[in-house]
Amino acid sequence: MGEPQHLGELMRTARALSGSPSLRVMEQRAADLDLRLSRSTLGEALRMGAAVPTERVFCGFMQMISGFAGSPASRYGAAVWEELWKRAVTGRCPQAVVGPSSAAPAWASPAAASAAEGSGRSTVVRRGRGEPPRVWVRPGPLRELRDWLHGLLLKAGKPSMAEVAEAVRLDDSLESAPGKGAVSRLLRSSTPGALGDTVAVAVVLARMAGENPVTVSEKARDLWVRAKAEAPYGIALSEVADPLALGVHKAFTVQAANGPLPVLPPYVRREHDHAIGEAVRRTVDGQSAMVLARGHRATGTTRTCWEALREVPGTWRFWSPADPSRFELVVEAISQAGPNSVVWLDRIERFLDPAQCHLAGDVHAELRELLHDPGRAPVLVIGTVSADAGVLTRANGQTPGTDAAVRTLIEDSAVDVPNRFTADELALLADTAGRDPRLALASAEALGAVARFLSTDRSPSPLIEPQNFRTAVDQGDTHTLLMGGALLQQSGRLGEAAIWYQRAAEAGDAQALEPAAAMLSENGTSYEAVRWLRMLAEAGDADAAVTAARRLLREGRDDEAVEHYRLAAVIDGTSRTLRPAAALLRRTGQVEQAVRWLRDLAAQGNPVALREAAHLLWEEGDTTRSLRFYAEAGSAGDLEAWRDAAEHLQGLGRDDEAIMMYQAAVNNGDELSILPLADLLATVGQQDKALEIYIGAAEKKVETPGEGKTEVQPNMAAIRRAAALYRLTERPDEALHWFRKATEYGDMTAYMQIGLILRGKCDIAGEAADLEVVDGAVTAFTKAAAVGERHAHREAAWILLKYRGWAAAAAWLQSRVTAGDRRALREMADFLRETGRTEQALEWYAKAAEQGSRSSASHVLRIRAQGALGGAAAERLPGEGAPRSDRSD
Repeated sequence: MGEPQHLGELMRTARALSGSPSLRVMEQRAADLDLRLSRSTLGEALRMGAAVPTERVFCGFMQMISGFAGSPASRYGAAVWEELWKRAVTGRCPQAVVGPSSAAPAWASPAAASAAEGSGRSTVVRRGRGEPPRVWVRPGPLRELRDWLHGLLLKAGKPSMAEVAEAVRLDDSLESAPGKGAVSRLLRSSTPGALGDTVAVAVVLARMAGENPVTVSEKARDLWVRAKAEAPYGIALSEVADPLALGVHKAFTVQAANGPLPVLPPYVRREHDHAIGEAVRRTVDGQSAMVLARGHRATGTTRTCWEALREVPGTWRFWSPADPSRFELVVEAISQAGPNSVVWLDRIERFLDPAQCHLAGDVHAELRELLHDPGRAPVLVIGTVSADAGVLTRANGQTPGTDAAVRTLIEDSAVDVPNRFTADELALLADTAGRDPRLALASAEALGAVARFLSTDRSPSPLIEPQNFRTAVDQGDTHTLLMGGALLQQSGRLGEAAIWYQRAAEAGDAQALEPAAAMLSENGTSYEAVRWLRMLAEAGDADAAVTAARRLLREGRDDEAVEHYRLAAVIDGTSRTLRPAAALLRRTGQVEQAVRWLRDLAAQGNPVALREAAHLLWEEGDTTRSLRFYAEAGSAGDLEAWRDAAEHLQGLGRDDEAIMMYQAAVNNGDELSILPLADLLATVGQQDKALEIYIGAAEKKVETPGEGKTEVQPNMAAIRRAAALYRLTERPDEALHWFRKATEYGDMTAYMQIGLILRGKCDIAGEAADLEVVDGAVTAFTKAAAVGERHAHREAAWILLKYRGWAAAAAWLQSRVTAGDRRALREMADFLRETGRTEQALEWYAKAAEQGSRSSASHVLRIRAQGALGGAAAERLPGEGAPRSDRSD
């Protein structure tokens, strides 16, 4: 155990030998032990090839895993794991560990750890001469029964299966006499055995272990009944018969000569079906896999997955979310999926995107766990992902916060489903069209978008008939045109939809540009869309030029995109068009050409172009020319140029020059530079100048139009900054004035600062403190607590204890509890414990735990244990790490 990488192998071995609990179960067990081991931390530490775990993670994991039934880690103390970790990371030779159980476990060696990892589709781990390898069982009553029997086997000294079977045969009091094979299956199978066999084996093992046979027999019956009554995972795949319930779109209906048509027309296999089918067949052969059909709406992704299930045996179990909004059920279902299971996740981005699912991290962790655990293979995760879910599926430089691991999981599993049929696929469709009139219509009219054509209602809609739109169109109502295009598109009338979108765009509706261009591209090539957009741009539509540039950029046609951005810049002249054009020129190595172009635009009267030239030069690292251009742009009337230059200089630590730039912006009327200027002055030690600016900006008098009156408009940011700077410079009275101003204008969080300042005054005065000031501080803390300030309860209680006595402090906390303040429960318990009232504290910790405070529950156990050990004043129990804050709620 002398190499750091063996620590991860040891952790994976300990987990395998403890029944392979899921990440969710281990996280819950760690929380019960007050260990800070999240699901993501555990998953990363257990991953093959992961970095060396820290001492906290390694020792905490071994402490947690030792609590599972049958875990060999339970025989060793914390000192062993600490010593093993130190040996691994320092490369020291083995040393003796003082205390009991000091010898390192044999299974902790690298060879044993590597053997336990396994290389096949199941983790077959030998546990000794008497214990058979266990098959993975999902969490529940059967897992509990099997773990309990394994615990009895360990207590009995791990007799062989033959010895157990022989002992059962010789015991005439038992109702059943299972043989060696039946005993082995009972201890490793994923289904419960016969009741008589279970009770017989449990009783024999109890006698060998010195347990009470009667008690064990009763428990065995109870666990067996619960295991037998446990509902199986999902339903049999052979029972899944409704594709519409899984998200497949219903095809439109037509009259047929031979009677009603089926819900779905015959399936025409396409190129992507081969890749998806291959992944499904690999799973059936024993290798877990996830496969996702990726495409736009109504392109046949869900139907593709439905057809792929034909490759899976009907005996497999199938699960799909009945209510996709119940994310906790999705996490639980994935964690319970085992061998020969199908997990169906239509539109998987709903479960992996943190913006849509608050448990996205848990879903991702459970999916990785499921797919990488050979003991649970084979499992098929199949579903769809939208091609528009770019934050999950494309690392295009525009989503820097995207979780790379989630994106990799999607990319490794996705098979793209094109919007349109290829020529070969259309030929196959034509051959199949005679079997269903809907396919015949699609072959003739769909223009290749067959799936969308089939899934839209073909009945005419009165809303999009010409007579209902003629008046609105004649009056130039572009919204009506846009709505008509959308309705036509939904009805599958794509050619007409493109015309309506174009008419809306040509009438000046910028929202119609992108859908019109997309429809033109679908009906032909992007050339047709760009040509039309260019025509609008040359007529003075900057939005059309930008739309064309973005489309060209997506296709990698950078030179043409630059040309269109430059055209848009000439029309529009704002940063929206200037900056992308300059950035593209820079990317293609044309920096000086971009600067000359921007200077020419500035010479024609556009100071924004000069600022964009300065921005480009700054990005290139030419700070001298950049600052000169910023100054020229500012002098030409572009106030934002002064501010940008100041921010750049401040980033370089050139504060004096930054102050000059901010001051120039303020002198020229840029109100947005006032507070940054004051902030920088305060940072460089010119607090009085900063305060002067803050106070000047804090309350602005504005005349009411038409009434001749003036009213005060507060600048809350300036007020807060003035108050905070006064407090920082130890001028409490002035700070109180401005914090109170903030509360007058609605900033209730300022009460916390008022309370702290008043408490400081009392601390300085000591015993001579003015009780009115004390009461003022308590009032401020009370108002702060009412708006959720975390530490307000503690501050109020301690100042009352110091100046008003125990009864007043306890009464205040009690009043907060009575008012329904849940945080006050925990604060009351802490307060009682820290003032030596341990028994009363235990009562309040228990109340807080009932309200969901996990750390309060751990405090109850800790205090009770410390009392039992005779060390109630001790901060740590034997084996615990260094003291830390355990406030997790």
